[in-house]
Amino acid sequence: MSESTPKFNVKQTFLIGLAFLSSEIAWALYNAQVPLLLDAYIPSLFMIGLLMALDNIIGVILQPIMGSISDNTRTKFGRRMPFLLIGIPIGALFFALIPTETSLVTLFLWMLFFGISMGLYRAQAVSIMPDFVKPVNRSKGNGIINLMGGLGVTLGYGLSYLIDLFSSVRIGRQVTFIIVSIIMVAALGVLFWKIKEKDAYSYQELLELEEKEGKKVKEEKKTPGLIESIKDILAEEDKSTLFILLAIFFWFIGYQGIVALVSIYGVNVLGYAEGLAGFLPFFVSVPLIITIYPLSIVATKIGRRKAIKIGILIWISMLVIGFFLGLTQPNLAIMAIILAFLGPGWALINVNSIVIVWELAPSERKIGTYTGLYYFFSFLAAILGPMIVGGLTDLFSPPSLLLNGAIFFILAFIMMLFVKRGEVELTEEEKLAKQKAIQEL
Repeated sequence: MSESTPKFNVKQTFLIGLAFLSSEIAWALYNAQVPLLLDAYIPSLFMIGLLMALDNIIGVILQPIMGSISDNTRTKFGRRMPFLLIGIPIGALFFALIPTETSLVTLFLWMLFFGISMGLYRAQAVSIMPDFVKPVNRSKGNGIINLMGGLGVTLGYGLSYLIDLFSSVRIGRQVTFIIVSIIMVAALGVLFWKIKEKDAYSYQELLELEEKEGKKVKEEKKTPGLIESIKDILAEEDKSTLFILLAIFFWFIGYQGIVALVSIYGVNVLGYAEGLAGFLPFFVSVPLIITIYPLSIVATKIGRRKAIKIGILIWISMLVIGFFLGLTQPNLAIMAIILAFLGPGWALINVNSIVIVWELAPSERKIGTYTGLYYFFSFLAAILGPMIVGGLTDLFSPPSLLLNGAIFFILAFIMMLFVKRGEVELTEEEKLAKQKAIQEL
């Protein structure tokens, strides 16, 4: 490899991805089983949705703070690794305690402490990859990190089925949570053994610069605030950016609402055992992982906006079909087929949405601002989605969950009709400048 195209260490990047895997495997089992624990104490799906949004509320507050603190941390283990060494074991401990709840108060406390401990290291788990991987290879690196995250999600939902193999649901749930806690700590052990963050090229460059200047270097990125950024978008003559952000907001409300409450739906409406009900998202995640790369290529052929619209239509049609079959014929094989179609549908939506947002940025200097807006609207939906969809389900009865989610995908589709731009419209020089800005981000 020439000096201008540095070698990409695939094995090292997969090992770095263990940090993200440790987080995602826990959150998957959490999303599958904690709603069922809450359902034993709380009759309202709105309130369950509110408590299921607790981790996102904590994340929005805590993750940027911890990310900034780690940027300015210097230790013999690096600046990210110390937070992983603290956050993952503590998170694993509180995760194992969740099924030991004896009341709503103790359950809430374990959920709260788990959310805080996970917030201590999630930003660092993502940031450690670009510390090792040079900008030209970060797109590949991000693909591997997301693949490891997807593997963690699939394992988390898959392990939910173990619960039904025990004579007692409580014992089965406890054992399954302990297994995931062990996997989290084991992943950290391999990561700490194999990855020496002090050797990361960006960390070494930073230390050399600080030694040369004789003081700690603090990077302060000056980007427009949220209100200022939204005002700029509202003032644009072309409203494509506004409508794609609204579409993102609506489909994430539908998605997050269904994911947070589907295990309760599986038990109370479909009549499945608790382990099997928590296993249902597994049928979505496996096809998602399999199809996400080939469908990203399809989008380059048919266009990003069209790909997203197809993905939304898949979700609308499958949710409506699932609603009627759930009432009349809740057969597992049929439901599994319906859920399997949602995986490729979500791949078409999620792979292309942030790329359109980047494409709509008027210059490479605005890439960071537009990325921040994307995450603001998606995180806001993650907080509100379980409550809104849960509240509607309280109002219209538990079988209406899938239809309530479909409402927001319909709204997202309507928003997409007003997105007029987002395909590649740049000169080669502009493409290179934007790609560099994205990689640096």
